[in-house]
Amino acid sequence: MKKLISLALCAVLAVSLAACGGKSGGYKIGIPADATNGGRALQLLQDQGILTLTEGVGLEATERDIAENPYNVEIVPMEAAALPSSLPDLDFAVINGNYASGAGIGDTVLVSEDAESVAAQTYGNVLAVKEGRETEPAIQALAAVLMSQDVQDWIAANYNGVVMPMGAQELTIPEITEPVTLKVGASPSPHAEILEYAAPILAEHNVTLEIVEFDDYVMPNTAVEDGSLDANYFQHQPYLDDFNAEQGTHIVSVVTPHYEPMGIYPGKTADLSVFTK
Repeated sequence: MKKLISLALCAVLAVSLAACGGKSGGYKIGIPADATNGGRALQLLQDQGILTLTEGVGLEATERDIAENPYNVEIVPMEAAALPSSLPDLDFAVINGNYASGAGIGDTVLVSEDAESVAAQTYGNVLAVKEGRETEPAIQALAAVLMSQDVQDWIAANYNGVVMPMGAQELTIPEITEPVTLKVGASPSPHAEILEYAAPILAEHNVTLEIVEFDDYVMPNTAVEDGSLDANYFQHQPYLDDFNAEQGTHIVSVVTPHYEPMGIYPGKTADLSVFTK
Protein backbone atom coordinates (compact mmCIF):
# COMPACT_ATOMS: atom_id res chain seq x y z
CA MET A 1 0.00 0.00 0.00
CA LYS A 2 2.79 2.41 0.94
CA LYS A 3 4.50 1.61 -2.36
CA LEU A 4 1.34 2.51 -4.30
CA ILE A 5 0.98 5.79 -2.43
CA SER A 6 4.63 6.60 -3.10
CA LEU A 7 4.20 5.92 -6.82
CA ALA A 8 1.09 8.10 -6.93
CA LEU A 9 2.90 10.97 -5.23
CA CYS A 10 5.77 10.68 -7.71
CA ALA A 11 3.33 10.88 -10.61
CA VAL A 12 1.67 13.99 -9.16
CA LEU A 13 5.06 15.58 -8.58
CA ALA A 14 6.13 14.90 -12.18
CA VAL A 15 2.96 16.52 -13.52
CA SER A 16 3.42 19.51 -11.22
CA LEU A 17 7.00 20.03 -12.34
CA ALA A 18 5.95 19.97 -15.99
CA ALA A 19 3.16 22.47 -15.37
CA CYS A 20 5.53 24.81 -13.58
CA GLY A 21 8.17 24.65 -16.27
CA GLY A 22 10.61 22.74 -14.06
CA LYS A 23 13.35 20.46 -15.32
CA SER A 24 10.79 18.08 -16.76
CA GLY A 25 9.44 20.90 -18.96
CA GLY A 26 9.40 18.85 -22.18
CA TYR A 27 10.16 21.78 -24.50
CA LYS A 28 10.08 20.98 -28.21
CA ILE A 29 13.15 22.13 -30.14
CA GLY A 30 13.28 21.78 -33.90
CA ILE A 31 16.62 21.07 -35.60
CA PRO A 32 17.59 20.36 -39.23
CA ALA A 33 17.10 16.70 -40.14
CA ASP A 34 20.20 16.44 -42.35
CA ALA A 35 23.35 15.08 -40.74
CA THR A 36 25.69 18.02 -41.33
CA ASN A 37 23.36 20.67 -39.93
CA GLY A 38 21.74 18.47 -37.28
CA GLY A 39 25.06 17.85 -35.52
CA ARG A 40 25.86 21.51 -35.64
CA ALA A 41 22.48 22.35 -34.07
CA LEU A 42 23.01 19.88 -31.24
CA GLN A 43 26.42 21.41 -30.51
CA LEU A 44 24.81 24.85 -30.20
CA LEU A 45 22.22 23.45 -27.78
CA GLN A 46 25.02 21.92 -25.74
CA ASP A 47 26.87 25.25 -25.70
CA GLN A 48 23.77 26.78 -24.08
CA GLY A 49 23.64 24.10 -21.37
CA ILE A 50 20.35 22.68 -22.65
CA LEU A 51 21.74 19.18 -23.13
CA THR A 52 25.03 17.28 -22.99
CA LEU A 53 26.46 15.20 -25.81
CA THR A 54 28.73 12.19 -25.60
CA GLU A 55 32.30 13.43 -25.27
CA GLY A 56 34.20 13.71 -28.52
CA VAL A 57 31.31 13.43 -31.00
CA GLY A 58 31.91 16.94 -32.31
CA LEU A 59 29.95 18.12 -35.36
CA GLU A 60 28.99 14.54 -36.23
CA ALA A 61 26.57 14.36 -33.29
CA THR A 62 23.08 12.88 -33.68
CA GLU A 63 20.18 12.56 -31.26
CA ARG A 64 21.62 9.17 -30.22
CA ASP A 65 24.63 11.02 -28.83
CA ILE A 66 22.61 12.96 -26.24
CA ALA A 67 24.14 11.80 -22.95
CA GLU A 68 22.20 14.09 -20.60
CA ASN A 69 18.84 15.78 -21.12
CA PRO A 70 18.16 17.54 -17.80
CA TYR A 71 15.24 19.61 -19.14
CA ASN A 72 13.59 16.69 -20.92
CA VAL A 73 13.61 18.55 -24.23
CA GLU A 74 12.10 16.83 -27.24
CA ILE A 75 14.34 17.15 -30.29
CA VAL A 76 12.24 17.42 -33.46
CA PRO A 77 14.27 16.87 -36.65
CA MET A 78 12.70 18.28 -39.82
CA GLU A 79 13.57 19.66 -43.22
CA ALA A 80 15.77 22.72 -42.59
CA ALA A 81 13.72 24.94 -44.90
CA ALA A 82 10.53 24.12 -42.95
CA LEU A 83 11.83 25.22 -39.55
CA PRO A 84 10.88 28.94 -39.73
CA SER A 85 7.25 28.17 -40.66
CA SER A 86 7.11 25.50 -37.92
CA LEU A 87 8.02 27.90 -35.08
CA PRO A 88 4.37 28.27 -33.92
CA ASP A 89 4.37 24.53 -33.13
CA LEU A 90 7.77 24.50 -31.42
CA ASP A 91 9.21 26.14 -28.32
CA PHE A 92 12.45 26.89 -30.15
CA ALA A 93 14.18 25.99 -33.40
CA VAL A 94 17.81 25.94 -34.44
CA ILE A 95 17.81 27.51 -37.90
CA ASN A 96 20.44 28.11 -40.58
CA GLY A 97 21.14 31.77 -41.28
CA ASN A 98 19.97 31.63 -44.90
CA TYR A 99 16.55 30.27 -43.96
CA ALA A 100 16.17 32.77 -41.12
CA SER A 101 17.10 35.60 -43.48
CA GLY A 102 14.72 34.38 -46.18
CA ALA A 103 11.87 34.13 -43.66
CA GLY A 104 12.52 37.65 -42.34
CA ILE A 105 13.18 36.50 -38.76
CA GLY A 106 16.90 37.23 -38.55
CA ASP A 107 16.44 39.95 -35.95
CA THR A 108 14.64 37.58 -33.53
CA VAL A 109 17.63 35.28 -32.98
CA LEU A 110 18.25 34.54 -29.30
CA VAL A 111 21.80 33.24 -29.59
CA SER A 112 24.03 32.15 -32.48
CA GLU A 113 27.33 30.45 -33.14
CA ASP A 114 30.38 32.48 -32.29
CA ALA A 115 32.29 33.76 -35.32
CA GLU A 116 35.40 31.93 -34.13
CA SER A 117 33.63 28.64 -33.45
CA VAL A 118 34.67 25.48 -35.27
CA ALA A 119 31.20 25.27 -36.80
CA ALA A 120 31.26 28.80 -38.21
CA GLN A 121 34.67 28.22 -39.76
CA THR A 122 33.79 24.74 -41.06
CA TYR A 123 30.48 25.63 -42.66
CA GLY A 124 31.44 28.57 -44.87
CA ASN A 125 29.31 28.84 -48.03
CA VAL A 126 31.18 28.25 -51.27
CA LEU A 127 31.09 29.23 -54.92
CA ALA A 128 31.27 25.84 -56.68
CA VAL A 129 31.96 24.65 -60.22
CA LYS A 130 32.54 21.34 -61.97
CA GLU A 131 36.10 20.14 -61.50
CA GLY A 132 38.35 21.52 -64.23
CA ARG A 133 36.54 24.85 -64.61
CA GLU A 134 38.10 26.56 -61.60
CA THR A 135 40.64 28.49 -63.66
CA GLU A 136 38.31 29.76 -66.39
CA PRO A 137 38.68 33.58 -66.60
CA ALA A 138 34.97 34.32 -66.06
CA ILE A 139 34.84 32.02 -63.00
CA GLN A 140 37.98 33.66 -61.62
CA ALA A 141 36.43 37.09 -62.21
CA LEU A 142 33.28 36.12 -60.28
CA ALA A 143 35.37 34.69 -57.43
CA ALA A 144 37.46 37.86 -57.23
CA VAL A 145 34.39 40.12 -57.15
CA LEU A 146 32.69 38.05 -54.43
CA MET A 147 35.82 38.25 -52.27
CA SER A 148 36.39 41.97 -52.96
CA GLN A 149 36.26 44.52 -50.13
CA ASP A 150 33.16 46.05 -51.74
CA VAL A 151 31.08 42.86 -51.69
CA GLN A 152 32.40 41.68 -48.32
CA ASP A 153 31.49 45.04 -46.76
CA TRP A 154 28.02 44.86 -48.33
CA ILE A 155 27.41 41.43 -46.77
CA ALA A 156 28.47 42.72 -43.35
CA ALA A 157 26.19 45.76 -43.63
CA ASN A 158 23.03 44.09 -44.87
CA TYR A 159 22.34 40.96 -42.81
CA ASN A 160 22.51 42.03 -39.14
CA GLY A 161 24.92 39.21 -38.29
CA VAL A 162 22.69 36.44 -39.70
CA VAL A 163 25.08 36.25 -42.67
CA MET A 164 28.75 37.13 -42.10
CA PRO A 165 31.57 37.83 -44.59
CA MET A 166 34.63 35.60 -44.53
CA GLY A 167 36.92 38.59 -45.12
CA ALA A 168 38.15 40.39 -48.21
CA GLN A 169 40.86 38.92 -50.41
CA GLU A 170 42.70 40.77 -53.17
CA LEU A 171 42.24 38.31 -56.03
CA THR A 172 43.19 39.20 -59.59
CA ILE A 173 40.37 39.75 -62.09
CA PRO A 174 41.54 38.36 -65.45
CA GLU A 175 41.26 40.52 -68.55
CA ILE A 176 38.23 39.35 -70.54
CA THR A 177 38.03 40.92 -73.99
CA GLU A 178 34.94 39.13 -75.36
CA PRO A 179 31.58 39.28 -73.51
CA VAL A 180 30.82 36.16 -71.47
CA THR A 181 27.61 35.08 -69.72
CA LEU A 182 27.83 33.04 -66.51
CA LYS A 183 24.77 31.08 -65.45
CA VAL A 184 24.87 30.61 -61.69
CA GLY A 185 22.39 28.72 -59.52
CA ALA A 186 21.64 30.10 -56.06
CA SER A 187 19.18 29.95 -53.20
CA PRO A 188 17.06 33.14 -53.00
CA SER A 189 18.51 34.50 -49.77
CA PRO A 190 21.23 35.45 -49.18
CA HIS A 191 23.08 33.90 -52.14
CA ALA A 192 21.03 35.32 -55.02
CA GLU A 193 20.93 38.70 -53.26
CA ILE A 194 24.72 38.76 -52.95
CA LEU A 195 25.10 37.78 -56.61
CA GLU A 196 22.68 40.53 -57.63
CA TYR A 197 24.85 43.06 -55.83
CA ALA A 198 27.97 41.65 -57.50
CA ALA A 199 26.47 41.55 -61.02
CA PRO A 200 27.03 45.25 -61.98
CA ILE A 201 30.64 45.06 -60.77
CA LEU A 202 31.20 41.91 -62.82
CA ALA A 203 29.60 43.55 -65.87
CA GLU A 204 32.40 46.14 -65.83
CA HIS A 205 34.73 43.25 -66.67
CA ASN A 206 32.71 41.94 -69.64
CA VAL A 207 30.92 39.20 -67.66
CA THR A 208 27.13 39.08 -67.55
CA LEU A 209 25.72 37.20 -64.57
CA GLU A 210 22.54 35.17 -65.10
CA ILE A 211 21.16 34.12 -61.72
CA VAL A 212 18.89 31.06 -61.52
CA GLU A 213 17.13 30.63 -58.16
CA PHE A 214 16.51 27.19 -56.61
CA ASP A 215 14.55 26.14 -53.54
CA ASP A 216 16.23 22.76 -53.14
CA TYR A 217 19.76 21.47 -52.49
CA VAL A 218 19.96 18.83 -55.23
CA MET A 219 19.21 20.48 -58.58
CA PRO A 220 21.87 23.21 -58.33
CA ASN A 221 24.55 20.54 -58.03
CA THR A 222 23.20 18.19 -60.69
CA ALA A 223 22.93 21.17 -63.06
CA VAL A 224 26.58 22.10 -62.46
CA GLU A 225 27.58 18.49 -63.04
CA ASP A 226 25.69 18.22 -66.36
CA GLY A 227 26.83 21.66 -67.53
CA SER A 228 23.47 23.42 -67.62
CA LEU A 229 24.85 25.75 -64.93
CA ASP A 230 28.34 27.22 -64.95
CA ALA A 231 28.50 27.49 -61.16
CA ASN A 232 26.38 27.51 -58.03
CA TYR A 233 26.39 29.37 -54.75
CA PHE A 234 24.18 27.91 -52.03
CA GLN A 235 25.97 25.26 -49.96
CA HIS A 236 28.70 24.78 -47.39
CA GLN A 237 31.74 22.59 -47.93
CA PRO A 238 30.69 19.57 -45.79
CA TYR A 239 27.40 19.34 -47.70
CA LEU A 240 29.27 19.50 -51.01
CA ASP A 241 31.69 16.79 -49.87
CA ASP A 242 28.80 14.52 -48.84
CA PHE A 243 26.95 15.20 -52.10
CA ASN A 244 29.97 14.28 -54.21
CA ALA A 245 30.50 11.08 -52.23
CA GLU A 246 26.85 10.00 -52.44
CA GLN A 247 26.11 11.08 -56.02
CA GLY A 248 29.46 10.45 -57.71
CA THR A 249 29.63 14.08 -58.88
CA HIS A 250 32.81 16.08 -59.43
CA ILE A 251 32.08 19.54 -58.03
CA VAL A 252 34.72 21.68 -56.34
CA SER A 253 34.74 24.94 -54.41
CA VAL A 254 36.50 28.03 -55.75
CA VAL A 255 36.15 30.56 -52.91
CA THR A 256 34.21 30.89 -49.64
CA PRO A 257 32.54 34.33 -49.57
CA HIS A 258 30.49 34.05 -46.36
CA TYR A 259 29.22 31.88 -43.54
CA GLU A 260 25.81 31.74 -41.91
CA PRO A 261 25.85 31.35 -38.13
CA MET A 262 23.26 28.87 -36.95
CA GLY A 263 20.99 30.38 -34.31
CA ILE A 264 18.29 29.49 -31.81
CA TYR A 265 14.97 31.22 -32.58
CA PRO A 266 11.90 31.55 -30.33
CA GLY A 267 8.64 29.80 -31.09
CA LYS A 268 5.97 29.31 -28.42
CA THR A 269 8.54 30.16 -25.74
CA ALA A 270 10.00 33.65 -25.77
CA ASP A 271 13.49 33.22 -24.36
CA LEU A 272 16.07 30.75 -23.14
CA SER A 273 15.74 31.71 -19.49
CA VAL A 274 13.47 28.69 -19.01
CA PHE A 275 16.65 26.62 -19.04
CA THR A 276 18.26 28.52 -16.19
CA LYS A 277 15.42 28.45 -13.67
